[in-house]
Amino acid sequence: MPRSARSSVRPARGTAAGLALLAAAALTACSAGAAPDAGAEAGLPDGLSVAVQQGRLDVPQGRLVLHFENTGDPVTVTAVAVRSPALEPGMDRDEAFSLGEGDAIDIRLDLTDSVCDGDPGAIGIDVRLTTADGGEHEGTLEPDDPFGTMARIADADCLAESVAGVAAIELPDRLRTTGAGAEQRAWIDVRVAPVASGGGTLVIDGVSATTLIGNEDGQDWPLGIEVAAGDDPVEAALAVRPARCDAHALADDKRGTILPFTVATGDGREGRLEIASGADLKADLYAYYAERCDL
Repeated sequence: MPRSARSSVRPARGTAAGLALLAAAALTACSAGAAPDAGAEAGLPDGLSVAVQQGRLDVPQGRLVLHFENTGDPVTVTAVAVRSPALEPGMDRDEAFSLGEGDAIDIRLDLTDSVCDGDPGAIGIDVRLTTADGGEHEGTLEPDDPFGTMARIADADCLAESVAGVAAIELPDRLRTTGAGAEQRAWIDVRVAPVASGGGTLVIDGVSATTLIGNEDGQDWPLGIEVAAGDDPVEAALAVRPARCDAHALADDKRGTILPFTVATGDGREGRLEIASGADLKADLYAYYAERCDL
């Protein structure tokens, strides 16, 4: 499944794999991104800082934002690399960008797979840059993480991995509907398909309403589904109504068709697992919203 659904399956990795990852990251740092340069000076000029964050559209698209600010002399950053034991190597950029005094810029990088036994708080941003006098410098910045972005990414990915080890939570290809106009009614037919074997368990408490849709009989959808590996599939029909009839909400929608499932697994992981509707289901939900609201 794609990372954009925040339900990507991540292969399990043990401590040995984590050590191998750190070694691989060190080798990668010598061959890509902000790799050491024999002619560069160690250390970065004063005034350059970076923070990690995500906007609301970056989450489903699986991107990390590096927010650079420069309060010192003008610099041109020629290479950037993210190094974290909680992420696979490969988050490198070698496209140059300039930062004058007082400038700031957001750089977006595609997230690599999470490593669930790595510390998301241990992160460094390797930087290589040139100054106005032609000097070359390189070093590592310790980024600010004001919104707990790294921990949130790790929690979401590793929860998804834990869930996928027990069962697949599947949304339908299309919306099921009856009637027309304001009397039209619709259901999202969810299927929970346990894996064939294993010792894991999964509890799905329910699904939260979104900015666009909610439960026909309330706001959220209570489910109370409990499955274990080897069980038969379970199906649940989510009766859908528009959260409100607002043409602007429909036109500006970004996340209204991403369903947040509240889940817990037997290995102690719990939280909200966001699963995005496919293209056809998303189009059906938009059409249903418009028809029932007479937009």
